[in-house]
Amino acid sequence: MIHSPNRVSVRQIGRDYTYHVSQIPDGVRERADFECGTDEKCSASPYNQAANIYQIHPSDRHVTFGIITDMTTQNHPHPRPFLAAKWIVLALVLFSFFMSALISRTVFERLPHLEDEVAYLFQARTLARGDLVISTPEPRRAFWQPFVVDYAPTGMRFGKYTIGWPLHLAVGESMGQAWVINAFFGAMTVALAYRLGREIFDEDTGLIAAALTAFSPAALLLNASLMGHTTALFAATLFIYAYWRIEKVSGRKRRFGKYPDWVRWSVIAGLALGLLILNRPLTGAAIAAPFVMRSVIRLIRVGIVDARRMWDTLKPLIALTMIALILAIPIPIYNQAATGNPSFNLYTLVWSYDRVGFGACCGRSGHTLEKGVRHMRFDMSLTAADLFGFAAGRITPAIQSHLQTEANFFPIVGLSFVFFPFALVVIFRWRALLVIVWAAALVAWFALPFAIGNGFLTRDPLFAWLFLVIAIGWVMLPILLWRDQTRSWGWLLVAVMLTLVGTQLAYWIGSQRYSTRYYYEALTAAAILSAVPLAWLARRIGREVVYGVLAVALTWSLYAYSTPRITALYRFNNIHHDLINAVEARRDGDRPVLVIVNGDSVRWRAFGTLMAVTSPYLDSEIVVAHNYLGATSDTVREQLLAMFPDRQVIELQAADNQAWFIDEMPPG
Repeated sequence: MIHSPNRVSVRQIGRDYTYHVSQIPDGVRERADFECGTDEKCSASPYNQAANIYQIHPSDRHVTFGIITDMTTQNHPHPRPFLAAKWIVLALVLFSFFMSALISRTVFERLPHLEDEVAYLFQARTLARGDLVISTPEPRRAFWQPFVVDYAPTGMRFGKYTIGWPLHLAVGESMGQAWVINAFFGAMTVALAYRLGREIFDEDTGLIAAALTAFSPAALLLNASLMGHTTALFAATLFIYAYWRIEKVSGRKRRFGKYPDWVRWSVIAGLALGLLILNRPLTGAAIAAPFVMRSVIRLIRVGIVDARRMWDTLKPLIALTMIALILAIPIPIYNQAATGNPSFNLYTLVWSYDRVGFGACCGRSGHTLEKGVRHMRFDMSLTAADLFGFAAGRITPAIQSHLQTEANFFPIVGLSFVFFPFALVVIFRWRALLVIVWAAALVAWFALPFAIGNGFLTRDPLFAWLFLVIAIGWVMLPILLWRDQTRSWGWLLVAVMLTLVGTQLAYWIGSQRYSTRYYYEALTAAAILSAVPLAWLARRIGREVVYGVLAVALTWSLYAYSTPRITALYRFNNIHHDLINAVEARRDGDRPVLVIVNGDSVRWRAFGTLMAVTSPYLDSEIVVAHNYLGATSDTVREQLLAMFPDRQVIELQAADNQAWFIDEMPPG
């Protein structure tokens, strides 16, 4: 927690400053060297956070070197060293990786269960062979897969998604272990959460944040899937951490090899932001927005104090931006290869209404602010439980059914947000009253369009955009006000969460099946903020008590919430290994197999399992093809037999979401 002494005297000696902190009841005196830049708190030694404890600030004047003398820690105790912290973090990292391996094997069977995952796997396999797109096979409908597009004008087949996540997944696919990519990045995110929380606040905050991240039900679920949100969260967290380091090293003379230290962190920040945008462009823009505002404010403040130093502040920001933009270039390149148009929205080739925005253009029946807020309320009700697994209720079979089929209000009251108000009090102290006033104004702004004229404004596309811009601007406003480093960075974490949630209002659909994944990239920020009051408590009543209670709570959430919540998705969408095993049992030795699925009214779920083992190049051991004309014609079947004359043929009959071998009775 941050405290200020009664009196701090500042004396300038040349370009150096001496800070004298008064009110020393026991005459405890320590001496520490420190460095800090404009609008930064100083990082001191031997007390790592001496300046943070006392809120030493150079009043917007650049400090190159100084001495803090006569410091006391009696009234504001500094956390004692926690020698086991890094070992605990290592255990949490290994726990995260182990749980990803376990859940991906036992629940998801390392198969794609969503349409998105099928398309991601398709793209990863073509990229692993060096192809952005491939030629459409004929008959194309026989080899159709969800969210994989056959674009007639170019004759090309490709997935609809940007290639950021498929590029990562291609590495795992090349190793024959696609699951390991998310497992690795999920584990690394736990380590980053610790590092970021420790440096902004303290060791306890970092350690608790790492634990919350590792045990998060949303993380446990998504880390075991083939979705791209885990790598997006890692990239977002790495970007935030690298930006933090840029501010810390700004104006210093330290070097990384033959380059200034800021070069290293600018490159890392640019790479992280670029990979985030390449993976999830809208999310990348939302995460970056608060830091764009922060950068503008820093430049203005530096320019006011000393215009000559603006270039020192601007250089890392330019480098970061250029690297991020360069890494985003594959998006138009991929679009060009697929359609001949670099600005084409590939999502619209599956659903013409799949766009960000408001009005008739977007969503199945048009998108409005009213629908966006409704989806947000639905999704936040699940987020409140899925974030850390703290909920006022148990996951019953009825709740599991809800998780499989519904996307409205979650029946269980989630309690994972309970730490946020206390975090604001710890970080902002009496200024938390200002935050309450700010929050009340934001709530009033959300309520206003629904209260006027029977809510007609919520259905106006122009007003929806105006509403969203003002709301996000209001979230950014406190960045202008907080000059203290800890408070300003505390608010940046708040802004990351709120901006991401607000930006998703412009998208026509919510997300609950694989948790509220559209908000997932804010998990690290939420974990660090939630850890702040627990760390404050640990410093006052003892780590043993707080850590013990937290360990019990997280273990209970893993058992009572996460396990039934995640296992609800076992064999979801009728995807499982049984069909693969049955085909293998009928196979003649090592002879490659062509599986023909007959039926004119068949959904992808009937044979999605076999899609997962079918190569985009149709050269895998098992190739599945759909005889979409069914019994009405042998035309497609004869084409397929001619394409694969040397393969053993196994035939299935299918209807809706079910498939069975032609020599068996259809399922009950």
